[in-house]
Amino acid sequence: LVLVLPIMLLHRANGIGSEALPAPQAGLMAMMSKGIVAGEMAWPLVVAGMLFSVALILIGSPSPMLIAVGMYLPFNTTSAIFVGGLIKLIVDSVAKKKIRDQKDKDVLDNTGLLIASGLVAGEALVGIILAGLVVANVNLRELVGLPADFHGFWWLGLIVFLLLGYVLVRYPYKELLKSQE
Repeated sequence: LVLVLPIMLLHRANGIGSEALPAPQAGLMAMMSKGIVAGEMAWPLVVAGMLFSVALILIGSPSPMLIAVGMYLPFNTTSAIFVGGLIKLIVDSVAKKKIRDQKDKDVLDNTGLLIASGLVAGEALVGIILAGLVVANVNLRELVGLPADFHGFWWLGLIVFLLLGYVLVRYPYKELLKSQE
């Protein structure tokens, strides 16, 4: 019941797999299933992907799965993953001198992971709420009195994005210092 209602709501809002609600993983699986069943699978591409994966493993790539995911997800998704990696790099470099043992590293990693997980869950809930508003034909622009061609809040999104980046760096570092007292 908990999963069925949000999925139905998202499907009615714009349709899962549409341009507004892309589902690249599901699209990839559907394409592969149709290709196998219809006998139209692009086997040379599949074999090339398999060989590329084996090559990544043989050269000791630290994360071949991330490379594979990055090859089929849209750019806006992979760029968000990249920015998350940069934030993790900043956290690690800021805290490098303060980490004494594995316990300190665990405090740092777990705090950041907890915050990031909360952001992902919150984003999912907001997406479901927005889908509900779309299904209910609520126009948010009209609701707050903005003209249809107004695009002036990009700077607010940038500020929120930078603030979240700061929180993802500062709070784990603060928890690390608190655990060392």
